[in-house]
Amino acid sequence: MELRRELQSKLLSYLGALGVLAARDNAELAVQFRPPRPGMSHQAFLTVARGMLEKASAQRDLLVSRGMAPGLIDDLTACLAHFEKTLEASRAGRRDHVGASADLRAVGAEIREQVRMLDGLVRYRFGDNAELMGAWGSARNVVGPSRSRGEPDAGPDAVASAA
Repeated sequence: MELRRELQSKLLSYLGALGVLAARDNAELAVQFRPPRPGMSHQAFLTVARGMLEKASAQRDLLVSRGMAPGLIDDLTACLAHFEKTLEASRAGRRDHVGASADLRAVGAEIREQVRMLDGLVRYRFGDNAELMGAWGSARNVVGPSRSRGEPDAGPDAVASAA
C-alpha cells in the first residue's frame, strides 16, 4: 500500500529521527517516537502511528526547537486520516465481496437445481427417443469454466448417475 509506505518512510521516519534528537533533553522520547515495524498489520501500524502523532502533538514545541517542520503534525494527521479511510474502504470492499460471493453460490445452487429438474423432464418425456437423448447428452458439451475434480457436475449425466 503506497500510502502506508509514504507514512512509514517519510513522515514517521522523520518524526522518529526528531525523537532521537529530542531525547537529549528527555531520554524516554527516543522510545516514544520509534516508528512502526514494516511487518505490522495495518491496524497495529495505525495504532502506533496515532500514538506517535499524539506524543508529537504534546511535545510540539520541543520538536520544533529540534528542527521539526511546523506543518509535520498537520500533514501526519491528514495522512493518517486518509490511511484510515482507505482501510475502512478496503474492509467494506471485502465485506461486499464476501456477500456477493455468497449470493453467487446461492444463485449457482438454484441454477443447478433447475438444470436437474429440466434434465429429469427431458428424460421423462423423451427417454425412449435415442436420437433426442443423444442430442440432449451432447448439449452439455459447451465451453465454460473449468471445475476441480471434486466439484459436482450439474450436467445431465451427473443427474442420471445420481438417480
